Amino acid sequence: MGIRTRTRRTQAERTAETRAALLDATLDLLAESGYKATTTTAVTHRAGVSMGALLHHFPTKSDLLTAAIGHAFDRRTHEYRQAMAATDLGADPLDSSLDLLWSMCSGPTFTVFVELWVAARTEPELIEPLAAVDREFLVTAQQMYTDYFLGSASNDDIARVGLQMVFSLLTGLAFSNMIPGYDPFDSASVIEAFKGMVRASLAALQSPPSAEN
Repeated sequence: MGIRTRTRRTQAERTAETRAALLDATLDLLAESGYKATTTTAVTHRAGVSMGALLHHFPTKSDLLTAAIGHAFDRRTHEYRQAMAATDLGADPLDSSLDLLWSMCSGPTFTVFVELWVAARTEPELIEPLAAVDREFLVTAQQMYTDYFLGSASNDDIARVGLQMVFSLLTGLAFSNMIPGYDPFDSASVIEAFKGMVRASLAALQSPPSAEN
């Protein structure tokens, strides 16, 4: 019978694991309990580490939250890639694209961004990192919007305005439904109606201009 040996983790690996545990705990608390309840004490308890370990990695709560913003972006990107991988390639591109974007506006990671976005109104140190991450996400989203919705009919102005319309609708709809037990809008019906509007708009953009008499 062979002797099983245990691979010892390096200091760098232990450091990375502790940091990841703290950031995961921060995002989970933001999604479940909100910004106010996401205290450093609550984070250490959730992560199963000491306060000293937290202070070693993040000397202030602002440092923790700033890092959590980047971690949330990584989680959101991972979720997006998973959703893309699960997309039916034979499905209608417009349907699948809007459904995919809606899924990105209705999960816990979206809730985290809402909590941080609202907090940034009175926490100036959160503004720049949050805005930088949002800009990065919008660049990716705009490229996806152009490829899926507009194709050869795309131009920068249409893509930009179209993306703003889509996100304004979806984020507003998601925000309105965030209070448990209160759903002021029938989200599915609103999104289906919006798909019809987008189809009509794209048909008008792609139709050749009528000949002048």
